[in-house]
Amino acid sequence: MKKFLVGLLFFVHIIAHADTFTISVPGYDAKVDEYKAKVDKRDVIVITLHGKEKGRKHEGNIAFARKLAKKGYTTYAPQMPWYDYSAPLSTAYIFLDALVKKVAVNGEKVVVAGHSQGAPYALFYTTDHKPPELVAGCVLLAPGHLIHRSPKIQRATADSVAHAKQLVNEGKGNEKHKFSDFNKGGNIGYKTIITSPSIYLSYFGLDTSPNFLRVITQASLPLLWVDGKDDKLAKRMDYEEIYSTAHEHPQNQYSIVRGDHVSMWKPAATPVIEWLHQFE
Repeated sequence: MKKFLVGLLFFVHIIAHADTFTISVPGYDAKVDEYKAKVDKRDVIVITLHGKEKGRKHEGNIAFARKLAKKGYTTYAPQMPWYDYSAPLSTAYIFLDALVKKVAVNGEKVVVAGHSQGAPYALFYTTDHKPPELVAGCVLLAPGHLIHRSPKIQRATADSVAHAKQLVNEGKGNEKHKFSDFNKGGNIGYKTIITSPSIYLSYFGLDTSPNFLRVITQASLPLLWVDGKDDKLAKRMDYEEIYSTAHEHPQNQYSIVRGDHVSMWKPAATPVIEWLHQFE
């Protein structure tokens, strides 16, 4: 009975750790988990963007948010539309604007972090889009879904991109259809998704989705890029070389932590926390 009660208390603690609310904007509404600062609340808020598969509830995302909250950084984990491709990238920008305005009510600075597929969108949000002035920096954790750099993604989605463009030209851009996705990092390979051609092209079209390789050269906000030591994708894509093309800023930093593409998420919190100190 004692072991049962201890386990129950631990389970309740896990459930209660994050408060959840909903953000609604035209065309999209989703839940956001709030991980409140435990002690010595800092004047910097972090928004952490998930990649593919498990969305905001990915264990790596939760562990990352908890470590930041433990060090005084209240962290928000929203469910983003690329989880199920339910809204275009432009709507994701609007959604994040609404989230920033809701949580930074006392003038706190906001840093947007993203892991894997969430990393390029964190960069796009802070560079390709003009966010609220309180947004002060961007963190890239093991970036993925770099469609302009990845021949594998281009080959896997070429037919779907062509089909989506044809449907848009026929005036069927808002109809639901089946398209291909590719996520080798998540060990699922090819995957069929159902969305509209217009939404699909905002994430997969080489001429309709922002080019990470170009956008990073234009990033004016401070940038932290963290890779896992054993991340094969980072090595194959030569991520450190891509980082070197970033617009120069005295607060830019590149770090390597233990782990592969996914397991690096939790240890990445350490250099992120150190980097965040400069915004206080």
